[in-house]
Amino acid sequence: MSPAFLRLGALAPAAVQAAAAIYAVWVSLQFSDDPACALINAGLFLLPFLLLGAATGRPAIALAAATALALLLWAVGEMKLRYFGNRLALIDFYFLSEGANWSIVQRYPRLQWMLAGYLALVAVLILHARQRRQQRWGAKARLAAALVLAGWCAGAWAGRHHHTWEVFRDDADCGTIKTCGVMSRLLYSYSVFEFAEPLPSGDPARFEAAAAGVAPLPAPWEVRPDVVVWLHESTLDPALYRLNGARLPRLDMFRRSPRDRAGGLLRVHTFGGKTWLSEFSLLTGLVPEDFGGRRTTVFNSVAPQMQRNLVTRFEANGYDSLVLMPTMKSFYGAARTYEGLGFDRVLTLRDFPEYDHVKGDEWDIADSDRLGEAAAKLLREHRRAHPDRPLFLYLLSIKEHAPYSSRTRPLYRLERSGVGKSLAAKLTDYVGKLQVLDGGLRTLERELTAGPRPALWAYFGDHQAYFEEASPPYRSPLPAPELLTQYRLRSSLAPALRESPPLLDIALLPSLIADSAGLEPDDFFRAQSAMRRLCGGRLEDCPDKALLASYKAHLFSPRLGLFDDSIEQVAAH
Repeated sequence: MSPAFLRLGALAPAAVQAAAAIYAVWVSLQFSDDPACALINAGLFLLPFLLLGAATGRPAIALAAATALALLLWAVGEMKLRYFGNRLALIDFYFLSEGANWSIVQRYPRLQWMLAGYLALVAVLILHARQRRQQRWGAKARLAAALVLAGWCAGAWAGRHHHTWEVFRDDADCGTIKTCGVMSRLLYSYSVFEFAEPLPSGDPARFEAAAAGVAPLPAPWEVRPDVVVWLHESTLDPALYRLNGARLPRLDMFRRSPRDRAGGLLRVHTFGGKTWLSEFSLLTGLVPEDFGGRRTTVFNSVAPQMQRNLVTRFEANGYDSLVLMPTMKSFYGAARTYEGLGFDRVLTLRDFPEYDHVKGDEWDIADSDRLGEAAAKLLREHRRAHPDRPLFLYLLSIKEHAPYSSRTRPLYRLERSGVGKSLAAKLTDYVGKLQVLDGGLRTLERELTAGPRPALWAYFGDHQAYFEEASPPYRSPLPAPELLTQYRLRSSLAPALRESPPLLDIALLPSLIADSAGLEPDDFFRAQSAMRRLCGGRLEDCPDKALLASYKAHLFSPRLGLFDDSIEQVAAH
């Protein structure tokens, strides 16, 4: 091997280290529009460099670690922006700390390639650090690094409130002015733990007076129905897109049926992801936005503290309650939250012998037709074992989630519908997933209508699909059409309640389900039911903003006692 080639091999790691370090410094200082932000942002690279330099006295190790960590945090933030619409905040480390949550990397080839590239870079950085392992700082240099580190920490801590409220308002994206980079967003978002952002308050008198005039609900069913609620992942009726000339297949779950009791558009509070926000609204009847900077964690931090929710209402009316999850029980910490909400049992397909032998993790095996079969089995076995106790079964699908393949051959004339070739391919893949879901629902419906006890079932889209490019144009003239899906409520017998809001907020869906099932309401559900009827199913879309504000003041009043402790404690925890 020639000496020139050997010299090149020795210089290559140094060149990669230098280029990576320069890029790491650049991404660290991005969006530093003022000195305070620049000081804090510099810490993304300086903090690990100075800390390891002072602790070990080995500058090569400190440089490699600082480069790797800065690029990792920056990349995680960029991916969060791409897939969730906002960048990294301190509170996101709760999600990152759950090992099961990293399984999502397996679903996205883009993330897999990024991870492989990052690991290759880290290997080169380690090689360079080993080549320079003889380099050492003396005591004076290490002391100087420690003093600079202490100075940075003091300055950053003093400036941690520089953009506090922008973080609260924009989920750590700091608004359109982009005045803060990765490190400053992390530091500013610490304020979420310091301050209890005010929850809705005001005068509940207007709502309470209006609610007093609402007609009483009809008498409940003679026999309590079994109730099934199925959250359909990333599901939107493709007919709601403007796809002129497309000939989409028939999907019965979106078609009118003689068993329909209610149905229409559903206003949700997330797009393309964050299923847990829709779960929070479904199971609690509350809106995530009312919790300010903690909106992204309400499912795990607020929901379990609630004294009253959809699960406790069913159980107070004599129901057993089950959850059928499509993922690992530790995914998003969901099983702990379900148990905190009061569900009797939390299951996955791994709890069924007929599916436990299938290769892959819970997500891999959770085809929607299997979920429909498993739900039908649970219903059948519960009816046989507990003929005197109705069942509330909540289940979620997952396979409709992104990504969607751009290599799928476009069908249904989608390539002639006004969208690009890539989107036409992804829409074809998406429609195929919906067809499997439609079959799973039909399987479950056959069981629901075959038993001795009447049945009520609801299903809805938790949010729209994310195609990793712009969605097709919408047909709906409503504001924020990207936050619309659909809901449907069906039953084996006609219930006494006949109410079908054409636009329903997901936070009012639990009250419609409870009222349609004939549950005896408590004060909380009585208020939800009244607001649903006072504003025709709308909540955030309600044109009477004074009534809306008064309704929220009523919900969060200490007198209603929604939470374990006071409202202030819930906000601060």
